[in-house]
Amino acid sequence: MKLKSNSLSLLLGYFILILLQQIAFQFIHNNDLLYPVQTILNLLGAISLIWLTLHFKYKNKLEEKKAVIWQSLLWMLGGVIIVLTVQRVLLWFETAFLQQPVISENTSQLMAVAGKYPYYLLVIVFTEPIIEELIYRKVLFGNFSYWFKPWQTALFSSLLFALGHGDGHFLTYTAIGLIFCLVYERTGKIQGSMATHILMNLLVLLLLN
Repeated sequence: MKLKSNSLSLLLGYFILILLQQIAFQFIHNNDLLYPVQTILNLLGAISLIWLTLHFKYKNKLEEKKAVIWQSLLWMLGGVIIVLTVQRVLLWFETAFLQQPVISENTSQLMAVAGKYPYYLLVIVFTEPIIEELIYRKVLFGNFSYWFKPWQTALFSSLLFALGHGDGHFLTYTAIGLIFCLVYERTGKIQGSMATHILMNLLVLLLLN
C-alpha cells in the first residue's frame, strides 16, 4: 500500500506539473512572463514532490541498505566525474559517427534562456534535478524494482530519462541516467543521485561559460 501510494502520488504530481507547464506555454509562449511562470511552477513542483515523498513515505529495496557517510560522499562526487567523463566520450562518438551536434539542442536552449533570464538557473541547477531524480530514479528505478529486476528498471528509467530530454543525444542521456541509478543504488539515498545530478548541471554550466 505504501509503495503504491508513494509511486502514484509522485507520478500524479509530476503529470500535473507537466500539464500546468504546457498550459502556461500555450497561453503565454510569446510573452516575457513565460520563464518567470515556468520557474515558479518548477519550484512549486519540486517542493510538492518532496512533500509527497515525505508524506507518502516508502523505503524501496535500494533504500534499505545503510551506506557509510564517507562512502556515500565518494559516490556522489565520483559520480560527477564519471558522468562528465562518459558524457564527453559519448558526445564525441555521437558527433563523429552519428552526425549529432557537439552541444545538445536541449543544453543550447537552456543556456540561451539562462543567459537572458538568470533566475532560470534555479530550474536548471536545482529544481529539474530534484524532480527528475524523484521520478526517474526514486519511482521508475527504485520503487519499480519491487516488481522487476533492478537492471531492468534501471534501463527502463534511463531510456525514459533520455526520451524526456527530447534531443538527438539519446545514447548520452541514457548512459547518464544509468550512472545516476548506480549512485542511487550505492548510496541507498535519493539525495545521493540528486547531489550528483545538481553538481553535474552546475559544472556543465560553468564549463560552457
